[in-house]
Amino acid sequence: MFSTLRSRAKVTQLFQEGKPAAAALNMAALLKGLRAGRALRALARVVAAPTAVNLQSGSLSRRFHPAALRLQDESKSDKSPSSSSSSSSSTDHEHGHGHDLGHRAAEDAARPNTSYQDQGGDQGEEYETEEQLQARILTAALEFVPLHGWSLEAIAAAAETLGLSSASTGMFYNGAGDLVLHFVAQCNSQLTETLAEQHKQVQLGQAEPKKTADFLRDAVETRLRMHIPYIEYWPQAMSILLLPHNIPESLKHLSTLVDDMWYYAGDRSTDMNWYTKRAALTGIYNTTELVMLQDSSPDFLDTWNFLDNRIQDVVNMGTAAKQAQATGETVVQGLMGAAVTLKNLTGLNQRR
Repeated sequence: MFSTLRSRAKVTQLFQEGKPAAAALNMAALLKGLRAGRALRALARVVAAPTAVNLQSGSLSRRFHPAALRLQDESKSDKSPSSSSSSSSSTDHEHGHGHDLGHRAAEDAARPNTSYQDQGGDQGEEYETEEQLQARILTAALEFVPLHGWSLEAIAAAAETLGLSSASTGMFYNGAGDLVLHFVAQCNSQLTETLAEQHKQVQLGQAEPKKTADFLRDAVETRLRMHIPYIEYWPQAMSILLLPHNIPESLKHLSTLVDDMWYYAGDRSTDMNWYTKRAALTGIYNTTELVMLQDSSPDFLDTWNFLDNRIQDVVNMGTAAKQAQATGETVVQGLMGAAVTLKNLTGLNQRR
């Protein structure tokens, strides 16, 4: 600053002394020095500015980087084409393409991820409920029944094969009872699907309808044959089902099974016969199941012969009940007719 003042004073002195040429040279040198000083100060500000700016706006740039990219793209699309050379335009195009890719990557990163990733690394869109997980474990546990019986050990072994901890057995508060009831419900469901398919084929004319006795016999046999893979361990299962806390659920499965058999057999009764038919079939099913446990004949032949006889007894009982009902109605009608005849003979029915 002081050197500038001295230069100005010297230029003034030269003009006063009548030396304009020397004064002009000094003036030119003074202007040149002023320009150089301004350039140096501007350069110093440029060098010092990025550090302060970066410290203040670093976090903001990270947060709003996608928004800045979007604004830059919009501003580029609004600008008119420049009159630059072909080399500069191709370079700008390359930069713009890379910028678009970065913009898409930023948007993809900002988009929420609605899928989940399990422990195995597989992606899924739906979560497995606790009931579904329990059913999956219990179904897998049936393979271990021949090894561990109807027990928590079978459930724990199944959980480990599914990649779960053996502590998963804590989900089953009823212990082995949950495993047996799951098996019973699964077998009943399979039988119902089979009976429904047969009923559909009969309605479509693709199969001949069976007699009621044959239909019930085949239904009971089909259901009991599902026990054969576990027949050696089925007494243990029956004892578990007879525990007090398992009896209500066990009876519910049995009543549903018998009702489905009678329904697809064509029974639509709404009177007392509805109860008597189901009670009779329940007794047949239970007794045949007990016979099956003691049967050593090939393919349980003695069991199926026993079943044939019991089903025929139910049919005969129904026929006898119908005959007794018809006979009773005939007797009542005869007695009423005799009473009317007696009144006519005695003159009680005469009007006076």
